[in-house]
Amino acid sequence: MANDSLAKLAHLRQVDETWESTVRRMRAWITPRNQPPHRPYVILTVSRNGNVAGSEIVEDMPSPEHFLDALAQAMRRPILGGGKKRRPATIYVDDKALVEALAPRLQEIGIRCEYQHILRYVDQAMLSMEQFMTKQEPIPGLLKSPGVTPHVVNGLFEAAASFYREAAWRWIDDSHPIEVRYPSDGRRYYAAVMGHGGQVYGLARYNTAEEMKEIYSGAPPDRLIGRLEWTSLMFGEVTEMPFDDLDDMDKYGWPVAGELAYPLPLRITRAGQPARPGKSDLLWFEAALLAIPTFVQDYLQADQGFPRPAETTLTVTTADGENSIYLCYPVPGFQVPQEADWVAAEMAREAQVKAARQRNDELLHTFVQWLARQDLSRKTIQRHQDNVSFFADAYMVSEGGSGESPRPANEANPADVDEFLADWFLHEAAWPSAGTLKASMASLKKFYACLKETGHMEAGKADEILQTLETDREYYIQTAQEYEEENF
Repeated sequence: MANDSLAKLAHLRQVDETWESTVRRMRAWITPRNQPPHRPYVILTVSRNGNVAGSEIVEDMPSPEHFLDALAQAMRRPILGGGKKRRPATIYVDDKALVEALAPRLQEIGIRCEYQHILRYVDQAMLSMEQFMTKQEPIPGLLKSPGVTPHVVNGLFEAAASFYREAAWRWIDDSHPIEVRYPSDGRRYYAAVMGHGGQVYGLARYNTAEEMKEIYSGAPPDRLIGRLEWTSLMFGEVTEMPFDDLDDMDKYGWPVAGELAYPLPLRITRAGQPARPGKSDLLWFEAALLAIPTFVQDYLQADQGFPRPAETTLTVTTADGENSIYLCYPVPGFQVPQEADWVAAEMAREAQVKAARQRNDELLHTFVQWLARQDLSRKTIQRHQDNVSFFADAYMVSEGGSGESPRPANEANPADVDEFLADWFLHEAAWPSAGTLKASMASLKKFYACLKETGHMEAGKADEILQTLETDREYYIQTAQEYEEENF
């Protein structure tokens, strides 16, 4: 602003009035098509009589000169409802750098400009703007809860980021709750890992096993209001976060693991309303988020199949220091309907895998002896054995073949061979190429010729596979060449 323009403000009527002015991110999202959402800045000026004198939305952080222009505009042409044009006696600003830049210039026209950390009228105006734009009651920030400090929230965010990266929901779902006591001699709670279904990710905490059973019973949510309460930390996008938390994240540098990993801790009251957890709740979640991934993999061994029963006490370091946490699975007396069926199905599949691998060992032993009788070198025999083993064990047993059911290689059919060569091999082999594919086809031709000759497979079924390998050979090679050109 030029000095002569500033001098013109001195001719405005001065009133004994105090204003508050700030530059902040808007408490609303701009969501343009095909672009990420963003929050522009707003220069807001509010009189302590409750009227908003000036409001200007800008895309980038304004310079001190731009801020001064916005103040001048609020004095010369207040917005609708902001009163008549006038010059205040005092303006409080919550940015020390802006105060340093503007105070001498405003002093020239008789306005005192001072720093003030909390601008209550500005805060009230910002909340009113948020309510107007979002049509709902704002969720307060975590730091509004008694006893919650930036250090406590930082510990929670770090634990949440670690939990998200560990992705324990890959191995366990919410039908397998875990009893958790933190500290280890504290109250029993029941934690459920959310995310196995691919929709909602996070950690839910229930107060009692009975309440948890009622929630899992399938009762409509409106029937639970007034009877139950629970607490959760769910992951979501930045637009799902309370604006207080986002502003504090910028201020204190709390970490987030990714675009979909913004942590939102909420307590659902018996009235069905969301509330922010207190300090002890946040410390509990920090400890649980740190301990559960280790418990799920190292003790339940859930990454290797159905979770095994286990209990242990681990040591964790939270924002409150080092302490112990007790974890136990399964929850005594809690069993989700169909869980017994799942256990039986898992055990049946494990038995299938074991039997199929044993049969493959027998078939490969026969194949190696058959190759040896053809006077092939040890290196050539080993190559054929490795190629067939990849098909027999990695694809037919571990993957389940085209039917997704573990089977030995002598129970393969043309569809298994076709899917293996045209798709699976190219995505799963260590060195997928037309050359390695040709080598695998040659090994498979020898293998099924061996099974036919030795009687380990019906002649007609072996011939179907051999015909597929012969008839579609050029198609498989061409597919591999195209894949190689696109990816390497």
